[in-house]
Order: sequence, then structure tokens, then C-alpha cells
Amino acid sequence: MNVLLALLLSAALAGEADDAYQAGVDHARVGDHEAAAGAFIRALDAGGRDPAVYHGLGNALWRLDLLGPATAAWRRGLRLSPRNGDIAANLDRARRTSEDRIEAPAPTAEIFFWQSVLSPRDSAWLASLLATLAFAAPLVRRWSKSERRVGLETPGLLGPALLLTVSTWTAVVNQDSVVVVVPEVSSRSALGPDGVELFVLHEGAEVRVVETHRDHHLVVLPDERKGWLPADASLSTNPSAPFPRASTWMGDVETLH
Repeated sequence: MNVLLALLLSAALAGEADDAYQAGVDHARVGDHEAAAGAFIRALDAGGRDPAVYHGLGNALWRLDLLGPATAAWRRGLRLSPRNGDIAANLDRARRTSEDRIEAPAPTAEIFFWQSVLSPRDSAWLASLLATLAFAAPLVRRWSKSERRVGLETPGLLGPALLLTVSTWTAVVNQDSVVVVVPEVSSRSALGPDGVELFVLHEGAEVRVVETHRDHHLVVLPDERKGWLPADASLSTNPSAPFPRASTWMGDVETLH
């Protein structure tokens, strides 16, 4: 009974996410970008963490002159779909628009080079396939009455499957970067009043996080300079993290106009 209820709830949430996404598309088509952003965020809240949702959300926020939140949305979408050329082009335009023009940090460790083309979903599926083939190999040999008791297929398949599993885990749980979502913020050498200002970052800058303490992130720039930023001045690029309502930044938009 519990399994049935879980399946029904999952189906209901999927339907709600689809409806919210379609509402976002409809609002965007008529130029109501604030309503579009709200609908796309509702789709995310309903479990619709899909590249298309983040793409549409980024587009709506961009048209609301919200450079930082748009960049964060597009980055989340690209992490889910690394081969998406449209999102990549939007991110490149956003980076060139940002005052800092900082190169985005590499999304994963260099050893997992395939993550530049494989999404976590892709690598998880491939790992499952290889593991299934590895455990099926002995059954196939027994069915075919092979004289070999142990073949090379199983370890040869399990090794890549394990490596892909590890890379998928790091891609999913590693919150490795944040995007600045305020006009500008100072990075300091330490937490509290003893910290001195090291450098200033502007809206749209994406930086790698190396440590989080209370309500601050320790970030590092491409030139290896490090400093502490208040967490509420930035937004995570982790696709599974909650996305704030567009109204969080709408006051800034009204000020601009």
C-alpha cells in the first residue's frame, strides 16, 4: 500500500510539474516574464528539475534584467545537460555581460573528464548497464556451457561501472560553485569584524566554493585568491538545491526602471 501511495504521489507531482512548465512557456510567449519565472520555479518545486525548466527559467530571469539568478539557472541546466548548446551560448553571453567576466570553474574533477559531455543521469544509466552486463556474463557462460569458470568480462565491466558510479556521486552531491546575485559584494579575509576586504565581486560572477561555515562561503578565484562571501549574496549552481522566488530580486528590477 505504501508503494502504491508513493507511485501515485510521484505521478501527481510529475503532472503538476508538467502543468507548471507549460504555464511558464505560455507566459513567456506573451511576454509576461515575471509570471513565467514563477511558473518555472513552481515546476522545480514539484520535482521537475529538468534542463528545459532551468533553460526557460534562466531566459525569463534574463529578460527581467536579473543577470545573477539567470546565470545560476542556466548553470544548473547545463550541469544536467552538458551538451546543451543553447544553454552554453546563453551562459557565455551572461559571462561577457558580467562586470568581472570570470571564467566559470570546471564543474568536476579533471579525472572525470567525461562529465563535460555526460550528465549525471547519463553516467548513472551507463554505470547500471555495465554492472548488469558484468553480473550477467557468468550466467551467459554457464548457459553456453563454457569451460571457463571465470572470464575477463566481469572485472573488465565492473571497473568502469564503479568509476562511473563515483563520478555520478561527485557530480550530484558536490556543490562546487555559486553565482553572485547582488549588484556587488566584498570578499573578506576572515569572518567577523577582523576580516579585511580582499576583492569585490559583481552580479553574475561564478566562483568555486571550497568551504562553507555558518552563513558564509569561502570562494576561490581562477588566480587562486580566496575570500569569504555572505551566503545570501549568492545562489548555488547545484540543480537539486531550492531556487528562490523571483520576487526575491524584483525590488532591484523596479529600482532599475
